[in-house]
Parts: sequence; C-alpha cells; structure tokens
Amino acid sequence: MKLIYIILLIFLTFSCKNNNRNYDDSRSYNSNFDEDGYSDGTYCAEIEYYYSKTGTRSTYTLEVEIENNELTIIHWPNGGWLDDSHFYPPDISDGFAEFESDKGVEYSVEIIGEEGDCNLSNYIPEDNITVDEEDYDEDNIWDDEDENEDY
Repeated sequence: MKLIYIILLIFLTFSCKNNNRNYDDSRSYNSNFDEDGYSDGTYCAEIEYYYSKTGTRSTYTLEVEIENNELTIIHWPNGGWLDDSHFYPPDISDGFAEFESDKGVEYSVEIIGEEGDCNLSNYIPEDNITVDEEDYDEDNIWDDEDENEDY
C-alpha cells in the first residue's frame, strides 16, 4: 500500500512540473510581444486632454501615429494635428502613454485599435466635458495654418 502512495506522489510531482513548463513558455511568448510593441503606422486611440489653465477636460477618439514605439502625431477631427515639435514623443509600446505639450496641456493616450477601426469623435458623453465656448482655445489644437508659427 505504501508503494502505491509513493508511486502516486512521484507521478503527481512530475505532472505538476510539466504544467509549469508550459505556463513559462506562454509567459515568455507574451513578454516578447510586449517588447516588440507596435509597428510603425496609424492607430485608433482614446485620448484624454486636460488643460489646467482653463479647467478644460475632454476625451476624444482619434487617430495617432507611432514610429519606433513612440507616439509622434495626434490627428484632430478638424484636420489639424499635434506633432512631436510640441511634445517629447513618449514610449507607447505597451499601448498607453502620458505626456505634457509645450503649452502645458496634459494628454493620456490609450491605443484601442488599428487604423480604420476608429469611430472618430470629438467628445465622449457630455458629463465628461467641461468646455464652454469661451474656454475653447485654438492655440491648443494645431492645424495647417499654425504650422509656421513659432512656439
């Protein structure tokens, strides 16, 4: 009877070790994906914008461009953009980045899909927005006309 318990114990010990190896292999695969990050290109992102001078806080669904796992451009729905001449490109290899522009605007960016998967919007439910007409500041959304201005 003791022999059966010993054999059963040995069998269970080796079974558990094999399961751990499979788990480690899959974990290794996932960490390689995280290291690779995103390929260069355009992605859909949810962007939270906060401008402390006016108290303006908005959430947008917009297209962004990534190069070498760094966020380089945010495309606004009015045809304008915010590019890396106005902020230091943050690492976004894990799908999330936070940064502050040269105008003091804080951004949180989360990749939510591929280019073309984006249902572009200029806001998310009104209870998340505190923008009044007089608070809207064109200086914080750069477009083609602003490109040549000195910031």
